[in-house]
Amino acid sequence: MWGTVRPWVVLLGAATGGAVTAVAGGMWLSPGPAGVLASAGAALCGVFTADAQAALTERRRRTRGAAPPVRGGRRRPQRVREMADAIAFGVHPAAPRSGTYGTAGRLPDFVRRDRFEDLVRRVRAGGFVLVVGESTAGKSRLAFEAMRAAVPAHVVLQARPDDDLASLAAEAARYRRCVVWFDELDQFLRVGGLTVTMVETMLSGRHRHVVLLASMRSKEYDRYSARQRDVADAASWRAGRDVLLRASEPLELERLWTADEVARARSAGFDPRVRAAARGADQFGVAELLAAGPELTKDWRHAWQPGSHPRGAALVAAAVDCRRMGLHRPVGSGLLARLHEEYLAARGGSVLRPETFAEALAWATSPVQGASSLLLPGAASGDGGYLAFDYLIDLPWLPAIPGNSWSVLLATVTPAEAYDIGWAAVDLMRAAVAMEAFDLARRHDIPDADYSHAIALGNAGRPADAVRRLRALHSRRRAVFGEDHPDTLDARHDIARYLAEAGQPRRAAELLLALSADRSRVIGPDHERTLITMGTHARFLRDAGDPAGALRQLRSVLSRQQRVMGADSIDVLLTRQEIARTLGHTGQLPEALAEMARVRADQERVLGPAHPQVLTSRYEFAVLTGLSGDAAGAVDQLRALLPDQERILGRHSRTLSSRHQLGRFLAAAGHAEEALRQLRDVISEQELLHGPDHPRTFDTRYDHACVTGVVRHPGQARPLLLALERDCRRVLGDEHAQTVRVRARLAAG
Repeated sequence: MWGTVRPWVVLLGAATGGAVTAVAGGMWLSPGPAGVLASAGAALCGVFTADAQAALTERRRRTRGAAPPVRGGRRRPQRVREMADAIAFGVHPAAPRSGTYGTAGRLPDFVRRDRFEDLVRRVRAGGFVLVVGESTAGKSRLAFEAMRAAVPAHVVLQARPDDDLASLAAEAARYRRCVVWFDELDQFLRVGGLTVTMVETMLSGRHRHVVLLASMRSKEYDRYSARQRDVADAASWRAGRDVLLRASEPLELERLWTADEVARARSAGFDPRVRAAARGADQFGVAELLAAGPELTKDWRHAWQPGSHPRGAALVAAAVDCRRMGLHRPVGSGLLARLHEEYLAARGGSVLRPETFAEALAWATSPVQGASSLLLPGAASGDGGYLAFDYLIDLPWLPAIPGNSWSVLLATVTPAEAYDIGWAAVDLMRAAVAMEAFDLARRHDIPDADYSHAIALGNAGRPADAVRRLRALHSRRRAVFGEDHPDTLDARHDIARYLAEAGQPRRAAELLLALSADRSRVIGPDHERTLITMGTHARFLRDAGDPAGALRQLRSVLSRQQRVMGADSIDVLLTRQEIARTLGHTGQLPEALAEMARVRADQERVLGPAHPQVLTSRYEFAVLTGLSGDAAGAVDQLRALLPDQERILGRHSRTLSSRHQLGRFLAAAGHAEEALRQLRDVISEQELLHGPDHPRTFDTRYDHACVTGVVRHPGQARPLLLALERDCRRVLGDEHAQTVRVRARLAAG
């Protein structure tokens, strides 16, 4: 007992003089001078306590890595300078360095990135600081080192997705100097997650210096930053976006390192693991190689070979798809056992000579070169489950998620998780899955699930049903929140959107004109939401037959957006894209093509050539090319676009739209038989992706019938058109534009 207590007794006695100095500095001086004075106090203590310090250091060495003591149900606050385990903060480990052991051996030397000083300045300034980049770009390591350099004396609180975030916010508010760490911020933006109120609670108060330090994968950030028309007005999307808007302009970290960064990594005397990774920096990022991302990917792809690890590969595929389906917690081995069988069977099943389940799990969880593993084990006690390595979930060549996987997953998750799965299904254009997921969530009173279900209903090709639901929800919101509440105004926007899709663009434009006035009154004429409403109003004007009026409106919106947001804002680029489309509707095709070419060039400069909006501009340019009379040119452009869309977007609605247009322009270019095959294939895939009653499926069926009449005989087109008219009337109604178009074609013979 005395052996345990004695060092503390010696320290307590010796520290009496030095502590006065340190405490006084902490109370009355700024951080810099206080640190100097505190160091002097510590040195005074050290004169008398060398033996005691040595004993305590040895005890700390033996207990390094243990969780902080819990007092009164709360974690004991620790200072940033005490945080030695970067891996616990989400930093990917590397292969152990020769001659080392433990956590330190798995953490490579830090290479100062070009953005390091910028991030240090931001952390010192305080507030909500966000680092965005691809998986294994080095976001967490950069943030960790910047935090240690900028605010070593601050208390640090590490947020976890299953924390009571309101309690965490209240705890953070008690400290005068504090860092709250959010690794993979998107996991905190889900239902019941981080709110603007919590952010304000943590940051508010005079004479406080608080940093909310967060990292986020680019793909997840883009989901909130880009104006996604299908989800932009959903309450959950807006809530997450409102939180992100509280952050300063994100610091974007590139996956590929600059020449200066690579030179620093190759410096003599540097960590040999880093020097080795730098040798491959022409193709991969150095951090990416240190985490063994490319090596893990290669192992996964090769494991499908017969006699290798096909069952292990199937387990990894199932875990990756769980994350793609919106479940970001570890998945139990029982669920993986059920899910993986379909992936294994699709590759050949028993023909692959798969290993046992235990062998497969052991292989998938073995670190490659001692760094990361394909599956990361969850909690150590019991079946804590397994989480797919985040590097894998954004790989561009991943195939479509099997339909059965969605069903199996939905049968095992909580209602709150079902809500997140519903939005993942919306993002992946799986409308039927989204409806099922939101239905499960709304039956258990998950907030906003009723509204999300109505949105999914509209996206599934039932806009009239969506309008009926949204009108009821709007009345409820108006009664509870008031006429001018953001949720009430958003409901009016969505009602108009689905009215337009239900064949009433003129009525939708009238509603949005009134909404624009109300939003201008409530939040200002130049607010982002007001300008989005005005831009959508212009689109519906165009669809209602007034492209000239739409063009005037879009140009007015563009001028205001450029003044408020800047020329390179994604909203500005999207409005310019709409102007180019509308020029095409007015018959000004040369001007439309020239503007779309300029928009594409600016989007590539700002967003990069692989951004989905750049792909959309390429698609629109190809369509305008075909409409201008150059069908062969449109075919060439669409054939060049499709591989990029399939690589980046996968099996997506936009990819199918490109294939649909390819069929149309193949027919116009004289390749009618190939056009028929293309359109038939698109119809089959649209029925799987959207459902047989979706307007996009109807649109392709119409073109297929028309081409059939040209290639074969007009009489063969008639039964196809009659069947389509019957389905359009049943689903969309007699007055919908698609129904009217089919009827007119039949009348023309």
